Amino acid sequence: MAAPALASAAPNDAAVETEPPAADAPSPAPKAGTGAAAGRPRVSLSSAPAPRATPADEGSENVVVTGTLFRDPNVTSASPITRLSQKELQRRGVKSVADALQQLSSNGAGTQTNAWSAGGGFASGSSAPSLRGLSTDSTLTLFDGQRLSFYPLADDGQRNFADTTWIPMSIMQTVDVLEDGGSATYGADAVAGVINLIPRKEIKGWEANAEGGVAENGNSGHQRLYLTYGHGDLKRDGYNFYINGEYQQDDAYYYRQAGSPYNSGDLTGIGGTNGNYNVLRNGTITNFGATTVPLVRRSDGRTGGIGPYQLLNPAAGCGPGGSPVTGAATAGDGGLSQACGLNSEDYAQISPSLRRVNVNAHLTANVTDRSQFTAMFNYGQVQSVAGGRLPNAVRVQAQSRQVDTLSTPLPALLPNGELNPNNPFAAAGQAAQITYRFADLVPQTAELSQNYRGSARYSGWAPSNWGSDWNYDVNFVGMNTTLRQTITGVPTIRGIENAITNGTYNFVDPSQNSQAVLSAIAPKNVIHARTQLYSGEATLSKGLFNLPGGTAKLAVGGNIRYEALRDPSANPYDPDDPTAQYTGTINPVNAFGHRWVEAGFFEIDAPVIKMVDVDVSGRYDHYSEGFSRFSPKVGVILKPVEKLWLRGTFSKGFRVPSFAETGGSNVGYTSYTPTNANFISQHLGPNGQPNAYAQTYNIGSNTSGNPNLKPEVSTNFSGGPVFRPTRWLTLTADYYYIRKDNFIAPNPIGTATVANNWLANPNAYSNGGPISVTPDIPDQQNLSGQLRPALINLGYVNTNKLVTDGFDLAFQAHTQLPGIFHDVSWISQGRATFVHRFNLTTPDGQVQRYAGTLGPVNQVSGAGTPHWRANWSNTLVYKKLAVTPTVYYTGGYKTTAEDAAGAGTRNDCSTAQQTNSFVPVQCGVDSFWDVDLTVSYQITPKLTTYVNIYNLLGFRAPYDFGTYGGYLYNPAWAQKGIVQRNFQFGLTATF
Repeated sequence: MAAPALASAAPNDAAVETEPPAADAPSPAPKAGTGAAAGRPRVSLSSAPAPRATPADEGSENVVVTGTLFRDPNVTSASPITRLSQKELQRRGVKSVADALQQLSSNGAGTQTNAWSAGGGFASGSSAPSLRGLSTDSTLTLFDGQRLSFYPLADDGQRNFADTTWIPMSIMQTVDVLEDGGSATYGADAVAGVINLIPRKEIKGWEANAEGGVAENGNSGHQRLYLTYGHGDLKRDGYNFYINGEYQQDDAYYYRQAGSPYNSGDLTGIGGTNGNYNVLRNGTITNFGATTVPLVRRSDGRTGGIGPYQLLNPAAGCGPGGSPVTGAATAGDGGLSQACGLNSEDYAQISPSLRRVNVNAHLTANVTDRSQFTAMFNYGQVQSVAGGRLPNAVRVQAQSRQVDTLSTPLPALLPNGELNPNNPFAAAGQAAQITYRFADLVPQTAELSQNYRGSARYSGWAPSNWGSDWNYDVNFVGMNTTLRQTITGVPTIRGIENAITNGTYNFVDPSQNSQAVLSAIAPKNVIHARTQLYSGEATLSKGLFNLPGGTAKLAVGGNIRYEALRDPSANPYDPDDPTAQYTGTINPVNAFGHRWVEAGFFEIDAPVIKMVDVDVSGRYDHYSEGFSRFSPKVGVILKPVEKLWLRGTFSKGFRVPSFAETGGSNVGYTSYTPTNANFISQHLGPNGQPNAYAQTYNIGSNTSGNPNLKPEVSTNFSGGPVFRPTRWLTLTADYYYIRKDNFIAPNPIGTATVANNWLANPNAYSNGGPISVTPDIPDQQNLSGQLRPALINLGYVNTNKLVTDGFDLAFQAHTQLPGIFHDVSWISQGRATFVHRFNLTTPDGQVQRYAGTLGPVNQVSGAGTPHWRANWSNTLVYKKLAVTPTVYYTGGYKTTAEDAAGAGTRNDCSTAQQTNSFVPVQCGVDSFWDVDLTVSYQITPKLTTYVNIYNLLGFRAPYDFGTYGGYLYNPAWAQKGIVQRNFQFGLTATF
């Protein structure tokens, strides 16, 4: 999706929103500091205060201002704040809050995208940004200045975060992004920054929108509708009420629809090998494996089978699209095997089917001439359906445990004494080994998240005999998020064994199997998870006395809230009945916890002289789990000349351990290639090469909660100039620095290191310490060979420290073009972020450097840390026509990762990450460019039509063979390059 280029806050406002003129009447850019908010006089500090306008007169005066406790839109901010307005987002074709946030240049490593759901992500069905690359749990997301409940599934099974997918877009007024530490105002989780989603305060009349779209290849369908009705005028009637409904559907997109080479496992065209199943090469079937056509061979009761494979039903052949193959099979034992080819990407999914439904109601009422009441109810539903996995095989093991069907043969006789019709060797009294993927059981996961949120706020002012008026705000928010996760098409060990031994499944003609038979093999798996949030807060602020630079102000407040999470495992392991476990496509993730949090906070703003403003704030938080922390912040603005301002902040922050980090567990899988020569020598195939047991496979990493974790503690600094050479141009440059001490992560020794150490010495982790290794089942071709590791048992630990720093560069311009183009208004905004360092110091003192690489693989889902991200948009408005091209850029990066290969390997291409053995060797990923275009035309003053073209120039996603979030590409940065061009058309009406 398109998203806006971003502009930093100008110095005289918390954030400046540069709006275009009306399409049919372009006008010059307004002078900075003018407009409704800036034009309102500040309250006099004389002994007889000047008359103050009522809320009805002031309208939006009593607003939530991001990054400060002062509810005053004229407040000056030393923090860099990006403001995305509703009109700005519309001009750039942004259709959801999630899309807008994903394109922030400061959104870095660890970002959670909807596309990640299709790749098997832990928190599928959700999205969340990761400011400064510090992961989703270090970015605090607010709705109208209030917290949101967590998404019930943790990111990577570890991190709690607020989902942005469900947020209603059509009622958003602005999206504010505070891009430095916010713990002094908001508490925990604001280490990297704060995102404040501010809804519209007043809507009058009807608003409606309808749009649809499709990719250039006819796939990836999109539909969106919304309808809003508002009644009442705050200034005239003293109230406004509006109700809103919104619907959006984005269809699933599959690799088979994306074109070459993404649509096939055959990578010979890009320098790799053919990774499809059952490929004939020089008379030998390579990558021999199960397909959706059953293969059988005689069973010898030891290795499970002997002799060549044959089609169980030769008359049916390989079916539509299948290719028959005959040759020597690497898994066979002499003779020529028959098999069917299978494209490994036939089922793979790029993005899930995503449906969003919202219903919202909002009331604002002027209770008295000095106070205002606001209430809001939101219901947001997100239905995500992700498939994209090959059907499960008959010969499997469950979750890397000692439970499997690898040696479960087709018996010659059924329990009733009849010959087994699924066994062609039954008449000879021999059992048979079967290799098969259940063609009628395609795995699918559907997440239905429902968000129920209600909030109320009462705010106003009271006169004072000294200083300025008292300003007060009391608010409450309650929110529940429920999640129903339904997993279908995944067999259990017991179900497979019963189907084989009892003959209940028809392998000869799978189309004859009833739904009851299928359900007995793969029962529907449904889990219900829930999070809760209840929060009450009160603030009081007042101007105290005059200083040479203006009014000294004080704000104080308190907050109390309750948070809870219940996320049971979808596939718990029962040692008393291990066969009840599902096969390895359901991760046994779970987390539980609840807590109370009490906090007190303050802020002092002191304009010492006209050229110097100092803001000091602090917050003390106490958690019922035993954590307590005080977080201070100091901001300074220097104004040596009117056109050049200097700003800077220094703050301390913290992040408490998540419920998963203290009271949960999860199993994740990453690819691992054994390199131990002694181990490999014990697992050679007939051709003298390492067999499948000694090649790349998925190794499990079990990470369990640690109740003894300490909170992460951060030190933040940001600073730089704001230069306004003319009234229509603003340039900013900011340096940021964040250091996290007590950084929480899975034991940084890394899964691969533990596996290598264990293969070299199987007793390496037998001392009962925090690390242990669960061995895999024996190699069926070499039963006496050394076992490989199946599951690495690690825990969360406080590592030494994490340090990241870099630069933000931004500009914004708004003016009329000169000369003959004087009727054309030009609005230009650009922003770039450069990540200089992203370094983790491990407990043993080693420094792992991630900037410009695929690392940290384990902490950020293999998304990588590009040095550069940038965007630039230009809007040209002529009468009723507006045209907006937007350019996005993500820099290239190495595919090395020091958390996977060890410190000092950043420039060692021999350690480049590879997701499988069929991709070519690659040490770097190219940069990615994208150009989006939005064209709108105002048919009448109340009717506008528009077209959005995403990836206008058709740039393809650069190859990334190291990330495991997508096949051959990185979904965090190059999603639009895999979808290709996408067209959307819409109509907006007001009446």
